[in-house]
Amino acid sequence: MRRDVLASSYRDEKPEVMMPVEAARSTFYDLVHVDSSRDHAVEAQALLRIVRARHPESSSVLDVACGAGEHLRHLIPHVAVAEGVAVDAPMAAAARQALPGTTIHEAELPHLDVGRTFDVVTCLHDALARFPLSGYRAVLRALARHLAPGGLMILAPIWMPDQATRRTAREALTRAEDGRTVAHMARGIPRDGAHRLERHFLVADGDSVRHVEDTRVLRAFGRREHLSALAAAGCGGDFLSVGLAGRRLLIGVRR
Repeated sequence: MRRDVLASSYRDEKPEVMMPVEAARSTFYDLVHVDSSRDHAVEAQALLRIVRARHPESSSVLDVACGAGEHLRHLIPHVAVAEGVAVDAPMAAAARQALPGTTIHEAELPHLDVGRTFDVVTCLHDALARFPLSGYRAVLRALARHLAPGGLMILAPIWMPDQATRRTAREALTRAEDGRTVAHMARGIPRDGAHRLERHFLVADGDSVRHVEDTRVLRAFGRREHLSALAAAGCGGDFLSVGLAGRRLLIGVRR
């Protein structure tokens, strides 16, 4: 068995995260990022209900930090224009493979610029929680620049301070049709007002078994910080008490 411990450091404006580089370069990338606890079809339908209620004339959506396109695949049939943004090359490749013919951009979030605006911009995974407050505010400004006037910014899942202080543990086993298998164990612990998430993967196929370790810090801001960041990005906003993955949705409206 080979053990790969992977780490990288970022300046303050970037998220503090150690990405599983070995997994990203292997054929296990799609399985490592599977979250079987979330029903993306159900979540996409919940998003569409919000959009229809708040901005019924919407016809375009940009899904930021779209992963392998899990939500985007369920949004595409309902809008005229649907595009995604991946935060690294391996995930962009996974999304393009999963959604052939769909435009998938690759960009660092604070510097996002796809050259057009949309009626709806979403960010539905943990990408925003990886930034310190200054970086979070910069990302929201970048997202707002991609919104048409009156457009909706839908952000989830939003981590709040009470969630960051909980200790968590989980496990999962994922198998692909081609026989690739990933065993996943994780624990989350509070640290300095944030949630330190440590994840370990055993990734196996017919050639090898590898251990990949991934650690990231998920930050939690209070209601005031979230709404202030939206206001600085030129958006009004409010929270929905019922959101996705057990955490609140933050809704912004471009002024």
